[in-house]
Amino acid sequence: MALLQTNLAAKALNQTKVVTLLKRVVPPLDRFLLKISRGWINTAMQSVMLLETTGAKSGQTRQLATLCMPFNGDLILVGSNWGQERHPAWVHNLRANPTARVRFRGYVGTVTATELEPEQRDRVWPQLVKFNPQYAQYQANTSRTLPVFTLSPNP
Repeated sequence: MALLQTNLAAKALNQTKVVTLLKRVVPPLDRFLLKISRGWINTAMQSVMLLETTGAKSGQTRQLATLCMPFNGDLILVGSNWGQERHPAWVHNLRANPTARVRFRGYVGTVTATELEPEQRDRVWPQLVKFNPQYAQYQANTSRTLPVFTLSPNP
């Protein structure tokens, strides 16, 4: 995550054109890489998982690559949506259907998502910002509170 802590990365991620390009190119490429590597390889070689949810309205399977932070045997996700004013679709999907499937560093299996309560979120937030400093910028760019979820493996 050292790259995200450089001035160059911070400046680039504050450029609308750069973010627009990244949003179009990185997710499909990450989905492909994560599928073929069982969750080990992605474009930035960061802590990225392949998340499969059930659509809140459609009931259809939805698949996306997203940054996650390993934490005490679980995975933590932040619904940052690049700091935009609306939650990413996966937030609505996990709220409606908390059972999901993940591929992450060799693990392929089901998990149960739990949205953190405000007090829990406040406790883990400093660790998330240390893990990915861009989360602080995303939070500053939006009026909504970025939701945080814990994904726990199912037995």
